[in-house]
Amino acid sequence: MTQKTLLTWIMATRPHFFTIIILPILLGTAIAWHLEGVFLPLYFGLSLLAGILTHASINVLNDYFDHISGADELNETPLSPFAGGSRTIQNKILTPLETYRYGILLLIIAVSIGLFLVWARGLPLLWIGLIGILSGYFYSAPPLSLQSRGWGEIVVGVDFGILAVLGSYYVQTQNLSLTVIIAALPLAILVAAILYINGFPDYTADKKAGKNTLIVRLGKKRACHLYALLIGLSFISITLNVIYGILPFFSLASLLTIPLGIFAIKTLYIHYNNKPTLLIPAIKNTIMLHTVNSIILILAFV
Repeated sequence: MTQKTLLTWIMATRPHFFTIIILPILLGTAIAWHLEGVFLPLYFGLSLLAGILTHASINVLNDYFDHISGADELNETPLSPFAGGSRTIQNKILTPLETYRYGILLLIIAVSIGLFLVWARGLPLLWIGLIGILSGYFYSAPPLSLQSRGWGEIVVGVDFGILAVLGSYYVQTQNLSLTVIIAALPLAILVAAILYINGFPDYTADKKAGKNTLIVRLGKKRACHLYALLIGLSFISITLNVIYGILPFFSLASLLTIPLGIFAIKTLYIHYNNKPTLLIPAIKNTIMLHTVNSIILILAFV
């Protein structure tokens, strides 16, 4: 067992994916500023901290439950930041019990902050948070193990797209808005696409372990078509939202990122059945699509 430092615990949470929760919280806050002219720094900071801790907890617990299911032990994909989890258990950096306890500790802190926000800002946050926490925990935890039932992408899209944007908007305004939910759809689709394409390198290990993700259920070739559809839908949703006045006109600047999406789709179709490392450029482009389009939408509302 290696010596544990602060960096050990931080890296176990896979912090390179934290933009997936930070950006939708920023978007919800930007929409609140745009529609109602309100920005409450304390509540924004607490929302951000609770969101990051929840995401960190889900990542750590996912590593633990993947270890329990045997999926990580069967995964022979070359280690990269984009697939196969943090491998802290497999590399004997943390024990399974330490990993589980760490994930639960992070979750308890996140829930504590969330309960304060419920007390300070209103009961609707409880239901938003409860859906997010339970679906995040049971994303990989038995008996539901939603990812193994083909629901992983939907859960992640809802949690890190719609709920994160709606929750951060409510913290600022104490209002719920259908407009906010519709405005969050492009981010929900793109974050689902990130999880989805990250599943291709893990396909073989997931199939052997009985982890029937959406890609395992579809098969690699057919799964490529769904990825292309997700990328297309993200741009269609932005365009329609602008046409119907839900997103500001400047949001159309996101269409400039279409070449990133085309490159990712082409790369996936060419290499979906080759060495998993050849998919890294497509995975990077999908993350870039989410990041750049999120920033554009945030700036459009600000």
